[in-house]
Amino acid sequence: MRKAILAVSALLFASAFLLLASCTAPDFSKDLEEGAPTASRWLSALPDATELTALSIPGAHDAASCTIADFPLWTRTQVLNVAQLWNCGVRVFDLRPAYKDGELGIYHDKYGADVSYAQVLSTVLEALERDSGEFAIFLIRHEREADDNAPEWADALAACHFAAAEHIVPYKEGLMLGDLRGKLMVLVRTDESGPAAALGRIEGWSSARELGSQQGARIVDSAGQQHPLWVQDWYDPDDADSKWLAVKDMLDATAAAKPRPLVINHASGYIGSLPDYRAVAKVVNPQLADYLQSFGGPAGIVMLDFAGAATSLASAVRGDAAVRAIIENN
Repeated sequence: MRKAILAVSALLFASAFLLLASCTAPDFSKDLEEGAPTASRWLSALPDATELTALSIPGAHDAASCTIADFPLWTRTQVLNVAQLWNCGVRVFDLRPAYKDGELGIYHDKYGADVSYAQVLSTVLEALERDSGEFAIFLIRHEREADDNAPEWADALAACHFAAAEHIVPYKEGLMLGDLRGKLMVLVRTDESGPAAALGRIEGWSSARELGSQQGARIVDSAGQQHPLWVQDWYDPDDADSKWLAVKDMLDATAAAKPRPLVINHASGYIGSLPDYRAVAKVVNPQLADYLQSFGGPAGIVMLDFAGAATSLASAVRGDAAVRAIIENN
């Protein structure tokens, strides 16, 4: 019995050590390549006349989830915190706020991160002030599982954005990089209008595998005009290889599209009844990085698990290679 207890204790200690090790930020101080801008300012080197839909932009699925203190470990789809994600080049942040205890916290399912929405917003706005040639996009979804669909959520979110209004650009057709520099765009996933979604509202979000279903979403701007949006978010694939094919199909469709819509292509996903994000990431992220080496067009927004991180819990998730490949595709 004593041996069994010691064995379990050793296993728990090893797991804790691996978790701490996995939260160490990689060194992104070197340029992407000789003479290229650092990852924290990669957009600054691109022309003002570059269309938003012509960019390849790395994003983080469930950004800030690395600070979730509760078990189970599957809730942590990121290794790096928001500031570290920014420094490695991530510019799109998937955030899941819920209203509890009088504030908007960040959650994954019902599990809370050790950071509020206001803190994430402040971190990104500070980065934009420092790196004024860049821009950021927030993809917002109300994490209703965490707050029982609290009615205060919409007003609390709108209040955060009102306080930062001078730094936020509403979505509109034909946005250029010059329109976005130093600014934040906020897109809210909801089929309901209201103050929370006034800056840009995503309707028809798709979690299907079929490409046709993925091409039916839309962004509703502040004037009520609808704009096409493609979304590949097949988050529970049959296996990791099938998920990669879904990512690749959307990449190929994006490159061939004329005119080109805004595209959100999720490399993130899990398999198994106990969600295993690492099993998908260690297959999809390196294949994505390799495929983009000879890719013939923009990739759109690509949402990643473990963005910027080489490993997570001893798994070679290669989020660092994926982020660099997306940036270098511009």
